[in-house]
Amino acid sequence: MAQQPAQIKLSQAFNVSRFKGTYYLVGYVARLDNTGEPFWEITLSDASGNLKIYCRDESCIFSELQPQSLVDVEIRAEFMGNQPHFRCKFIQLNTISVDHLKCLFQLPSALCPIIGAVTELVDIVEGIKEACLHVFVKQVLLQPRIGINFIQSPGSLRHHHNYRGGLLVHSLEVAARFVSDDYITQQDRDLGIVASLLHDIGKTQTLTPTLKRSDLGYLVDHDQLTLEVCAPALHVLEKTHLGHANHLRHVWTCASQGARYGFKAKTPVANLLRKYDRASAYARNDARVR
Repeated sequence: MAQQPAQIKLSQAFNVSRFKGTYYLVGYVARLDNTGEPFWEITLSDASGNLKIYCRDESCIFSELQPQSLVDVEIRAEFMGNQPHFRCKFIQLNTISVDHLKCLFQLPSALCPIIGAVTELVDIVEGIKEACLHVFVKQVLLQPRIGINFIQSPGSLRHHHNYRGGLLVHSLEVAARFVSDDYITQQDRDLGIVASLLHDIGKTQTLTPTLKRSDLGYLVDHDQLTLEVCAPALHVLEKTHLGHANHLRHVWTCASQGARYGFKAKTPVANLLRKYDRASAYARNDARVR
């Protein structure tokens, strides 16, 4: 059986004549052309950017389609002069799950209020050298609702990065310090990047993109949820590299400096994460907010 071609990034749409894929629908507007005939302008988004497609066939528009949902599409490029016009040949709500993502670049940049942050996330994950850690971080972020909440939620409600998308910005700032640290091994660098990106992942469950606490957030602190969110991926990781899985468990649960209880940080990655986390929290660089 022939293998299905890999899904392209929307930024690559101008290089192909026809493609299929599953993307986030972020805009859906009915319009009239110059002759008064109706058509639908649909905006798709992934980490690489947005793409407007056009549909005139009512039979391929289903009532289930809503903004901020995953859709399966087939698109053909038609040229009007030198400019491509992307015509929708088929579209329907993704049949697997509204929140199910297969690859990290499916995360929609249009739904993140921070310019360039989703692309930066994809790039920094792709830069992880060790294959098992590269797979691990994607398994965590591709869980239903985790990835979308991660790119939209605040870093906090009253302290650092307290704006929509602040959680992603803060996580990237901490990870970037590991990327540029020339005094650690490549293995520690990879572990540090993963630990940084996911150290506040519990906030995807306790804070909302509307800058409020979730129902769970009134009952449980985000730190207590990090291992729960990462548990399925940790169980996979420990089958191939138990040391990495246990190292990440230690990094995310050891006590902060000055705390009375909890294990002390015992590794360079654990100590550096606390140092870089504080540095990002105090810097509060909000320049990229849309």
